[in-house]
Amino acid sequence: MPRPACTPAAIRAVLAANADTAVLQHYDDELDAAFEQAREHGDLTPLLETVRRWWFEADAWRDPQAQREFLARIEKYQNEGPPPPENRISRQEIRAQYGV
Repeated sequence: MPRPACTPAAIRAVLAANADTAVLQHYDDELDAAFEQAREHGDLTPLLETVRRWWFEADAWRDPQAQREFLARIEKYQNEGPPPPENRISRQEIRAQYGV
């Protein structure tokens, strides 16, 4: 499955095809809240941040093994803290690798 576009519809399509209903509902709720916040304040930043954050999750959901690795990494970070700075990927590297 190719990497999804970084759009609300593409993200939802991946989640609907691969995630459970609780994950899909969580996405819908966060997206609705971000739309409302953007309308209320006249600022698209909350919406863009929500879409970008969920794009990474949708990318992981398109591959079950990648999703398991993603969830294991999150659990490790929660239990042990984030990796040392020299092992982290920068925002610039993320943009270069994923185009977002």
